[in-house]
Amino acid sequence: MAYNEGLTALEVLGIAIKSEIEAALLYARMAGLVHNTALASKLAFLRQEEEKHREMLESLYARRFPDIELQLPAKSPVPQVQGTDLDDMTVPELFQLAMQAEQMAADFYSREADRSNDQAGRTMLRYLSNVERGHYHLLQTEYELVSRFPSYYDADEFHFGDEMMHIGP
Repeated sequence: MAYNEGLTALEVLGIAIKSEIEAALLYARMAGLVHNTALASKLAFLRQEEEKHREMLESLYARRFPDIELQLPAKSPVPQVQGTDLDDMTVPELFQLAMQAEQMAADFYSREADRSNDQAGRTMLRYLSNVERGHYHLLQTEYELVSRFPSYYDADEFHFGDEMMHIGP
């Protein structure tokens, strides 16, 4: 994608921090919409992960640019959550949006790691890319459940046939 062509390290960190803030807000929103305690716990975990990533990136920013005040971009290309009306989205649609955001973030971090001349920065960006891909796969698994079993996210606890009994031959 053309949006990251020629970005400086300062710009990359600003975009990455903004991305992590937006992702944490999305997961907090999603956790508030589900009643299933296991699913809400997973979403809370993802929110905490994104908050840790933001802290890591802010720490790197402070070390690399101690004399420059952090300025976040008004609009972040990663993830594309900003400007989306989340109020009208269903839980499965929110999962699709979160999966798209995780994929975009992973791709962004990977591309910027390839462009980075700084070994520490490159290592952190590769780490973040791998973690975001892991988040994508966790979301994908949950998305399959919320799509196939719409009551999964509405029930406090969801049983996959535990209460059924076999009456056939």
